[in-house]
Formats: sequence, structure tokens, C-alpha cells
Amino acid sequence: MFVLDHRCITKDENIYYSCDWIEHGLVFFPSKIALCCFTGEGEKSHTLIQDNFNGNNFNIDRINIIRNKFRYFHKKGKIHTNCINCPNLKLEAWDERNYIDCLYLSHWINCNSKCIYCYSINHPESFSNNSYKVLGIIKKLLNDGVLKRNSKILFGGGEPALLDEFDDLISFFIDNGFLDIRVHSSGIKYISSLEKGLKEGKIHLTISVDSGSSEVYQRIKNIPCYEMVIENIKRYSSNKMINGESNVSAKYIIIPSINDSKDEIEKWIMANKEANLSFTILDLEENWFLKNKNKIPEKIYDLLKYAKMRSEELGTHFELYERIKRLLD
Repeated sequence: MFVLDHRCITKDENIYYSCDWIEHGLVFFPSKIALCCFTGEGEKSHTLIQDNFNGNNFNIDRINIIRNKFRYFHKKGKIHTNCINCPNLKLEAWDERNYIDCLYLSHWINCNSKCIYCYSINHPESFSNNSYKVLGIIKKLLNDGVLKRNSKILFGGGEPALLDEFDDLISFFIDNGFLDIRVHSSGIKYISSLEKGLKEGKIHLTISVDSGSSEVYQRIKNIPCYEMVIENIKRYSSNKMINGESNVSAKYIIIPSINDSKDEIEKWIMANKEANLSFTILDLEENWFLKNKNKIPEKIYDLLKYAKMRSEELGTHFELYERIKRLLD
């Protein structure tokens, strides 16, 4: 649904509020495809293109029609309810040609951990363990000139090490010159197919650790694999790029009342340093953040500032996830 947002009315319809995903994105989810992965503040659902999707009923014309519909209304200041207050929404003169340069693969939920914050764990009725094939679709999009070789490729979903097509997809993207491939993994199972891409700087691997100790890890992940994950992180980080950095990061999602202490974050940061990681990435648990984003406690600000300070002291790149970047502006 599109609603008038007076903040988004512009004098020139060639300059309007949109985002990289609405304009040129595509997301494969379990049983559906969408323009982006932001769940919005209105309908609390995705920017849906097609429901009941099984991999065999892909239609690029349908996608282009829906994408153009978004553009038509956004030019008039009528913003889709799933785009209102999205951190990616921005005013720009957009390229309205219908191509894809943001591709997000998240069409499976199989995982080897049971994180307490995972949507699929808390809402099992919304998912099945069945996934569909996407490699054939991606090959056709590339051959038809729809998918650009400079595209950002992201793997989300469950655990990519458990996806049947994962190794084939990674090989395809690397062999066809894709340079920005981002993979999120639990790190429990080592994925050897990532090694080449890590060395060539084509892959950035993010492993969700969320802790600096086995006790807190067990509480969050519901599986005793902290030491194994740390060893796999060290193994991944040994695949260094030409500049000597490892394109590997360990992510820490702050979960208030569980891992929101400087002591735990310090342990996590030092584990990253010992593993020779070049990146420090923080986030806030999504459900908690959405409920508290207008009343973030000072303790959370202090934790983010502390992590940033320690990251700078240790010479690593510090990043915040998009939705919480403004907290340190």
C-alpha cells in the first residue's frame, strides 16, 4: 500500500525518494521473492513481488511492472508502507532502467544453530525446510544482461554451508567476475569453497559470534560450538588478500540482558584480534531495537562507543549495521 508522505514530495519527479533495492534489487526468500529485505513499519511484511514461489515460475516482466509501480507512486510522494522510515530511503536522481545490481539470496532456513533471536525459530509456522534452485535463474539473468557483473551479491538465509547449491553458486559468481560477494555464516562448518574468493578479495565473510565466551555463546546459539567457530574464523582469516588483510569479520549482535556488557564485548574484540580479523561489526537485536529505537538507553550508546574505541585502538575497521548507524552520528 502506498501512502502520501509530505516529507517525500519533490518539485522534480526525476528526483524522488527510493533506494538501491527498490530500483535495482531482487531478494529470494523461502516461497517468495521481493524487492528488498526490509520489513517496514507499516504492514510489517516485505516489498513482495510474488508469493508461493517455487523457483519454476520466475517472471522478470512481473518484477519490472512492480518496480515501475513503486517508481510511479514514489515520484508523487506516495511511499510504500514498507519503505516509510527505512534507513535506505534517500532522495536521488535514479537510473530507471530495469536491471539488477543488488541480489540477496535468502531462500532457505536450514541452520546448524538455534539463535534465540532468529525469526525462523520464533515463527516456525511461517517456514518450511524446503528450498528451491536459483542457479538456473541467475545464469539466465546474467546472459540476458539483466544481472550486472558489478552487482552486490548477498547470502543470508539459514546456514549457507547447508545449501545444496552454495558451492556451485560461489564458483559461478567468482568465475563470472563478480567482485562484491557477501556471505553470512554461523562458522560452525568450514566452507572450503570460500577460500579462493577470500584470497582474491571478492568475498567478504561475516560470522555471527555474538559473544566472547563459550557460556554466552551457548546461551544465545543453543549449541556448544564456540571453540569450533573461533578455530574456523582463524582458518578463514588465514586466506589473506594481497594487502595482507583478511576479508573476514565476526559479528556481535547486542542482546540486552544477555550479552550487553563491556566485559563480554572486550573478550569478543580480543578474540577477533587474536584471529587476525580486520573488521569489527556490531548490531542490535532487531525486535528489541524496533521497540526501543526512540528510547535507547545510555548503556547501549556506551557499549557502541566502547567497541568503536577499542576497534580503533587495535587498528580494525569498525562498522555498524545500517539501521543503527545513526546512533553514533
